[in-house]
Amino acid sequence: MEILVSGSLAIDRIMTFPGRFGDHIVPERVHQINLSFTVDGFNAYFGGTAGNIAYSLAMLGQTPRLIAAIGNDYRDYFTRLDANGIPTGDIKIVEEEATASAFIVTDLADNQITGFNPGAMKQPAGFDFSQLDPADAINIVSPGNLTDMSNFTADGKKAGVYTIFDPGQSLPAWDAEGLTECIRNSDLLVANDYEMALISERTGIDKGGLMQLTDALVTTLGEQGTRITTAEGEVLVPCVPTENVVDPTGAGDAFRGGLILGLIRKEGLERAAQIGSACAHFVIQQRGTQEYRYTMDELEAVVERAYGGQPSH
Repeated sequence: MEILVSGSLAIDRIMTFPGRFGDHIVPERVHQINLSFTVDGFNAYFGGTAGNIAYSLAMLGQTPRLIAAIGNDYRDYFTRLDANGIPTGDIKIVEEEATASAFIVTDLADNQITGFNPGAMKQPAGFDFSQLDPADAINIVSPGNLTDMSNFTADGKKAGVYTIFDPGQSLPAWDAEGLTECIRNSDLLVANDYEMALISERTGIDKGGLMQLTDALVTTLGEQGTRITTAEGEVLVPCVPTENVVDPTGAGDAFRGGLILGLIRKEGLERAAQIGSACAHFVIQQRGTQEYRYTMDELEAVVERAYGGQPSH
């Protein structure tokens, strides 16, 4: 199965604030915020939505095609991708830019503030969907260059390739028309609960209306699990209980890798979300978005322990 993963490649600079952001925000002064947080530490990790999802799929024994733009400092990232069996042939190198960078601060309540420099991501990577066999391909379009996101949903639909649209952090950059068209060109829309509300606000389309545009909605709810919405109704998939949560960054991308594995195995959306939740269980026990490792036996043990056999829905 050809698994196309598009989006960003980035270097994540992750910091931890030993307090709560909310304790330092004066509600009546939110129109004039000027805050400084002293953090406990600083670490740099390989990341980006496409890189993280591809890494998750590599942990699941898959060989995704990673479609993204990377900067002139690409060599270390390419070495890491090669070490994990992820091909680099579809990645565009932009010599005049640095690789995109995210600066993430997490507080004690797992709230996050992120600054993002797009760097090489400002240039589209491009991809020719006509080379694919639609019966043997799946396409996830994650946050990245907006031209790519628009083209890859439209081209995926034209080519008959099953397409997952995952707008995530790119949402503030979209207008209503462009966002609506990407959803219309997808087979599945995936987002967290805040992002799903923002999608409805930005497009002016409620949940029922979104279901007229795409076949299914997958909404991640953090500790409350995942809500799957289809024409048949809604199913709530609980998360995997995890006691030693260290860092939630990258959990959503790991989830998407497991979701894709379930889909290509044709196990149904509910089981796919369970596999995704098990993948997220591993990443949140480590700092960084690509620092976790597990075997398929370990993953299957977590799925069995948390969910048992195949779901009844």
